[in-house]
Amino acid sequence: MPVLTTSNVVLATGYVLAVPFTLYPPGFLRLWRRREPAVFVVEELGAVLIAVGFAMKGQAAGTVVNGGWAAGLAVAYALEGRERARALTR
Repeated sequence: MPVLTTSNVVLATGYVLAVPFTLYPPGFLRLWRRREPAVFVVEELGAVLIAVGFAMKGQAAGTVVNGGWAAGLAVAYALEGRERARALTR
């Protein structure tokens, strides 16, 4: 039977926040195509909470993977925004 620990609560909260906007196609479209800032913030918060949850458990691989996902998505989101802005001014 799973134990309700702080790390498990943090992980569950992170997954509830991040998964609908990364694995569920309409959620991902809201994140990437429509570029809703609130959706981006919620997804990033979820990814960071997942990384923190794994760090609290002492699982380095989960921490690195999910921290990398959060950082990589932030960079890609920013670069795509710059590209779209350039396309509008051409």
